[in-house]
Amino acid sequence: MIATLNVTRFAMTLCLMSAASSVSLAQDREIPQSDPRLQKLYQAEAKRWEMWIGPDQKRKAEIVAEPVFRWQNLSRANGQSGAMYVWVDGGRPVVIGGVFSNPEGNRRVIMHEFHALGPERLFPVFRDSESKWLPGAGVTLKPLPDSPPAEETFAKRTLQLRAIARDFTANSTDNEKQRWELRLLPKPLYRYDKPMGDIIDGALLAFVSDAGTDPEIILILEARKEQDRTTWYYRTVRLSISDLYVDYLGKRVWTSLRDDPAGPFGNKDNTYGLIRDRAIDELPPAGTK
Repeated sequence: MIATLNVTRFAMTLCLMSAASSVSLAQDREIPQSDPRLQKLYQAEAKRWEMWIGPDQKRKAEIVAEPVFRWQNLSRANGQSGAMYVWVDGGRPVVIGGVFSNPEGNRRVIMHEFHALGPERLFPVFRDSESKWLPGAGVTLKPLPDSPPAEETFAKRTLQLRAIARDFTANSTDNEKQRWELRLLPKPLYRYDKPMGDIIDGALLAFVSDAGTDPEIILILEARKEQDRTTWYYRTVRLSISDLYVDYLGKRVWTSLRDDPAGPFGNKDNTYGLIRDRAIDELPPAGTK
């Protein structure tokens, strides 16, 4: 039987896992964030995906070989850790996603989480699995309100990117109705600064909570040529099962609710994907035979 991705079902599973865990239990267990065995596992899992682009499915996005971010969260599901990857087409990121895992008894559960980023619809293939992620549309960016012209040099655009990003603030509300203020990581997860058509520069930035270092929201900033000027574009996307809120210069510009009637997480086009793939035997402690 083909197992089609059901975001709501997996979200409920994660909520139950989160509610059943505690910080103290997680802190008693070493979370091997840098364990090379886990990192090798995450990389192999990410490479199981083929990200085909467009209705003819003749272009395949390429995975960036090294993870753009490694993270851990001690407060969730007995302690989670993961690695995030980016898939690019012509140098521009079209998918950001990650593989993460957590202990469950004497087993380790492997999860996959993604969001589409490109303007064209994706047709992902998950090799050796009956689970599917089926995005129904591409992702468009919006002009930044009162966008300043993009600076001419890489160094100046770096400062400009940081300044623009700091004008965004974010928070989340988890399944237990606890509010979390999200902080912006100072360094982009991924930067694409080589000219590609009308794109001058771009970056993927992450908001994380104090509960852990796993990204909850991805902020895309992109500078484009437009006739006789340049314009900054933006988009925020979810990598979380919480209710998410983003403000720009103090004004609400984006809300994504887990129970949105238009679709799980306000995600009617399924551009966000979450798969509980399988459970494997727990890894023995590092250094043991």
